[in-house]
Amino acid sequence: MTSLSSAFLPLLCVVLLLALNCACLEDPGATEHHAAELTTSLLEFIVKTGGRENRILQTVCPALSDVHINRTALNHGFHRDVVTEVTLPVAMVTPPMSCRLLLVETVPAGMYVDLHQVTFRTDFGGPQVLALSDIDVEQAAHQSSHHRLLLYSPLQQNPKGFTWRVTLPVHLRYHRWAGEGEDTSATVRLEGPDVLMHCEGDRPVTTPCEESRLFPAPCDAESRGVCLWQLLKGKAEPLLFQVPIGQQSHAVLVITGTTAVAALGSLLILVAARKASIVAPGRKGAKDKNE
Repeated sequence: MTSLSSAFLPLLCVVLLLALNCACLEDPGATEHHAAELTTSLLEFIVKTGGRENRILQTVCPALSDVHINRTALNHGFHRDVVTEVTLPVAMVTPPMSCRLLLVETVPAGMYVDLHQVTFRTDFGGPQVLALSDIDVEQAAHQSSHHRLLLYSPLQQNPKGFTWRVTLPVHLRYHRWAGEGEDTSATVRLEGPDVLMHCEGDRPVTTPCEESRLFPAPCDAESRGVCLWQLLKGKAEPLLFQVPIGQQSHAVLVITGTTAVAALGSLLILVAARKASIVAPGRKGAKDKNE
């Protein structure tokens, strides 16, 4: 009983800490409801993966200023690349302090991220991605719910400061067909991400950590270590994606056309196979005669 209590005590302290202070968030984009929901998702994942067995690594909080977050969507159709670029002032992360960034992406029900595709990109310099829940890539939008991803990627220094640039492939889900007079397209809204930072090291220019801006999360995508991450002040505009919706009134036409094309394709394959079976024996007989 003592070991169990000692394992859960750090997490319980963090829960109480955040519950008492989440109402004090000053960032308009980080509402009380959003902060509580984010905390719950992170803690549930930590407990499920056994992270509660490790101690929580504290963070050093440097003097914060607003960070710049730029978001763009590349490509067209149902398969897109969302590019997020975060720029921090040099003074925030200069040595001897060692800092890492964490991007918390809330993917709506109308789209999904293929973790196999993301893992493949990681081998070629893409971000490390950790999903807080299982993702069903086969479900339609009305049968799905939102899911959260944790993105880890190293900082890159440039003349303006430190830049963190990640590309996340997303896929739009099919939507339920529309009835007569309903909209022929749907809008999928991808909200701006939460950007968090964890710093370690000694540095004189630091400020007391705002308890309402501290969130527990895995230290990286591979270990079960738990770190406290500081929510940075910065907001990105949401990205909007248009998805065409099938019309119920077109059902007969679509079914008829699909059946006709499938039948024609099958017939052509049978004809080609028949011709090939006739030609092949003829060539073989001619070869035997010549010999």
